[in-house]
Amino acid sequence: MTKNYLLSFLFLFSSFFTFAQREFLDGILVLNEGGRSTVSFISETSTVTNNLYGLSNDDGQMGNIGQSLTMHDDIAIIAINGFDKVVIANNKTFVNIATISSGVVNPRYTAVYNNKAYVTCWGSGVNATDDYLAVIDLTTNTLEAPIPMPEGVEKIKEINGKLYIAHQGGYNTGNIVTVYDISAGTTTTISVNDVPTEMIKAGNFLYVLSAGLQPWQTGGPTAASLAKIDLSTDTVLSTVNFDASVTAFHMDTDGTNLYITSNVDIYRYNLTTDTLEATSFITTTATGYSGIYGLNVIDDKIYVADANDYALTGFVYEYNLMGSLLQTYTVGQNPNHIYKSAQSNLGNNTNNLARISVYPNPTTDLFYVNSVNDLKVKIYDLSGKMLKYVNSSKEAIDVSDFSNGLYLIELAGENQKQIIKLIKK
Repeated sequence: MTKNYLLSFLFLFSSFFTFAQREFLDGILVLNEGGRSTVSFISETSTVTNNLYGLSNDDGQMGNIGQSLTMHDDIAIIAINGFDKVVIANNKTFVNIATISSGVVNPRYTAVYNNKAYVTCWGSGVNATDDYLAVIDLTTNTLEAPIPMPEGVEKIKEINGKLYIAHQGGYNTGNIVTVYDISAGTTTTISVNDVPTEMIKAGNFLYVLSAGLQPWQTGGPTAASLAKIDLSTDTVLSTVNFDASVTAFHMDTDGTNLYITSNVDIYRYNLTTDTLEATSFITTTATGYSGIYGLNVIDDKIYVADANDYALTGFVYEYNLMGSLLQTYTVGQNPNHIYKSAQSNLGNNTNNLARISVYPNPTTDLFYVNSVNDLKVKIYDLSGKMLKYVNSSKEAIDVSDFSNGLYLIELAGENQKQIIKLIKK
């Protein structure tokens, strides 16, 4: 009996470490909004792993229309537009930490400041006055009071303690950027051209891409354009209107150029001269109603998302900055954004690692972490299920509601990680 118990324990312990080491690092993440939202991982060796969340959560599903993914510290914040919820997962393993399924109606995009997540929410699609920012305290993963916003909240950026929110408006007719000063709790607006879709910070300027009104919309068509906003005064310095042939929508930067999509083409906008090149830089083979479905520039590579006529699988094309196609990857359904994954630690500080311990051990209720550095604490059972996440190791950690037995404590900080056994009795 004792021998069998020991063998079972060793198997579970070994299984945990296999589970804990399944991390998706040093590559690219792809959010697929699909019928069933998934996350794909493209490794630095070009290997694709699909459905990370399902693999790490017993085939659990996030829901329909994964709109955006925001990386912050060691978490990924995923807005699930179709299911009115926000999923918070470990951004290395994609093990679920929390799911917020009330108070986030039609969530879109997220910015983080002072360990709080600000999520743009449409509210009801037929109500022009119920848009807002949902505020999530990431220490407790609970909602605070929402911040009312004008209609059509979309992309959001945090810059120097201010939130810049692009408003596409109801039925894509908006033309403002809201500036919300977080500490002061005040709101101002900046007028831009019709339907602002993207915002990029470059130096002390915010570039706002506006798609313009379509021919069938009241007042349309209007030209796509790019506004340059001085962040010291929050005023528009200049606006460049594009030729009617450029139906701009997505935008990202490598620091030298802005890359702007128009159907299946990518144009370059020179940040030094503030000019758009007359001819397209790259012509892709993307299909679907809007051509290119997403574009991101990561580590001197241009990544293009192709919804593939909204089939069961989509594609991601990887280009270099010379415009040459390097790779084509098959990912999940309707890929819409590409992100840099979490990175592996550069090395271990063995002196600091040697000083980490937990006490008292065994414990009946509380334990403390003895460490030079402040660490993030995760508690797992022997099956590999995470039971608790604590953002800081400076305070006592309560396990009084845990059943008696053996647990595994993962302690992680910059360039260090250690797993320690804890006995609860």
